[in-house]
Amino acid sequence: MPYPLIRLSISRTNGVAHYGVMFGSGEPLTACATHSPDLAPIGDRTAHQTCQSCTRALLVLTTPPHPGEVEARPAVGAGRSAAAHRPIPGHLLGYCGKPLDYCRATGKRACANCAHLTRTLDALRGRAGELALPAAEPCHSDESPLWALPDVGRLTFGHRRNGATGQTYCGERQPARRDSRAPECPACLRLWAEEEIFRQMYILPEMRAHTAAWDVDVHGAFEDRAWMLDPGDRYTLSGCGEAHHVVAASRHRYESHVDLVVFLPGEDRVTDARVHRDRFLSIQRPFTADSATALPAPRSEM
Repeated sequence: MPYPLIRLSISRTNGVAHYGVMFGSGEPLTACATHSPDLAPIGDRTAHQTCQSCTRALLVLTTPPHPGEVEARPAVGAGRSAAAHRPIPGHLLGYCGKPLDYCRATGKRACANCAHLTRTLDALRGRAGELALPAAEPCHSDESPLWALPDVGRLTFGHRRNGATGQTYCGERQPARRDSRAPECPACLRLWAEEEIFRQMYILPEMRAHTAAWDVDVHGAFEDRAWMLDPGDRYTLSGCGEAHHVVAASRHRYESHVDLVVFLPGEDRVTDARVHRDRFLSIQRPFTADSATALPAPRSEM
């Protein structure tokens, strides 16, 4: 029977959370090799901050690799002969957390931090065997999940995130974590419903026309990280066969993800998407602004 990968922490209410397994004897084992007899299982929606090494370990375990992915890349700006980093599958991000360049590394020296996380993950797999993993974060969703604001207790509203701004509909704050059990913020619900009507009446017909006029032969194709996406781009990513046409993109300097509004021609709908900023994408972009069909501006930005 596979062991489930769960969240573990010394404190049940706050502190640092790790991903790992709990063996039948009560012995915990984390993906980052943190040792403490006080580690105990915690819920999925607590106020804990997640260990950065464990966050990257979860990406390693749950993300499909990018087609043609190489085994070692240098850090951004370091040059091919610099230390070789092991890329997280489907990302331009090393096991150590450094953003990586697109080229293959030629240096013989391997990153010690990448090697350390590789060893701890191998040890986890070796002892636990097959792991029952949590579902990977979807690149787009049929539902609009609720989010909790940072530094708030449990008795609070769950807010809807605006993919065009990366912030809540009811105010200019960036939500911190999902919290689907909280009661929904009435202001977010009202503004989100109005935005959905606008998308159906104006953005969806415009995007249908934009996609119908798309000509692959006159568009540039390249590979890049999600941070570089612009409105008008079309992208695909590993693990999802759907083409995503970007209507709006929101990037915040210190955020780990890029918030997007996308049109999915296969499903004929406009929806929100959230992609890790270092996710490795196949992108098509018009050569010039004149060659791109004009996109409707989301009402939140008008």
